[in-house]
Amino acid sequence: MQQQARPRHGLLKIPSAFVVALVASAFCFSQTQADTAKQTQVPPSQKVDFAVGRKPDAILFDGANIWVANELGDSVMKLSASDGSNLGTFPTGIRPVALAYDGETIWVANRHSNNVMRLQASDGSLVETIKVGRSPEALLFDGNSIWVANGEDNSVTKIRLNDGAQCTFRVGTRPIAIASDGSHIWVANNNSSNVTKLRADDGTNLGTFAAGRGPTGIAFDGANLWVANFYSKSVIRLNGDGSVRDRITVEDGPADIGFFGGFIMVLNYGSRSVSQIDPQTGKIVKTFTVGRSPVGLAFDGVNIWVANAGNNSVSRVRTSLGNPTP
Repeated sequence: MQQQARPRHGLLKIPSAFVVALVASAFCFSQTQADTAKQTQVPPSQKVDFAVGRKPDAILFDGANIWVANELGDSVMKLSASDGSNLGTFPTGIRPVALAYDGETIWVANRHSNNVMRLQASDGSLVETIKVGRSPEALLFDGNSIWVANGEDNSVTKIRLNDGAQCTFRVGTRPIAIASDGSHIWVANNNSSNVTKLRADDGTNLGTFAAGRGPTGIAFDGANLWVANFYSKSVIRLNGDGSVRDRITVEDGPADIGFFGGFIMVLNYGSRSVSQIDPQTGKIVKTFTVGRSPVGLAFDGVNIWVANAGNNSVSRVRTSLGNPTP
């Protein structure tokens, strides 16, 4: 779920045209003023920040602890979910930008090393390093295999967990986020402004669908796909057949998206906030303040955890959400 726009040549994962996007006019489908007025702004007092490494770029909850990928520190950190204490810092490849958990090991995508690494969740020790395509930018565990989005190869690689066998499938231009609906893999293609639907079993391409300008994240809520559109300050909800159901306006620079505790959570890079959307109504019901330049989301069952690339920290924000959604 922790996938966002990343320039191929820059340090930040957010597109280099971000400043222009913030000040330029953009079309959007806004909520009414009455709906906006009903949103609840969650007070900053519910937020606690913890220092991490240089430019935290991805964040993950493994059921007990929080893992953070420090892109410019070439490391991952393991934090206690209960109090944020540092349980260890472990070396990775060059520019770690994505994380996944398979139930036993932590997977790390190293964008400039063109590989993924497996670390023991118990102690951070290296299990193996696996070569993939160029510029791996997103990871997903679907219950059987790890999927890797290769941003510069316009492909995804499927790594079967039981025997390590690999297959690679072509998708759109610059894939940077992946989601699963149980039977299919959905890939957000940032530069071609669409999503690709693949059959999970064999990678067969079942279609490519328009998904707004510059999709940066994708999530499945049990019925629909939600796509974050960085440039248009909105998220698009897709039906299972790839058609657009609706578009919902959020705040500046939606960079990541997840389905947690029955709600869609949208991370807004420019506004330093998280928008909580009720999928039943499509309305924003709460807004949470987080740190500077937030880029990654996780949920531990009670708290939202956010990686703040702009001030080398993670924010823990207490919520009223329920248990994590599988």
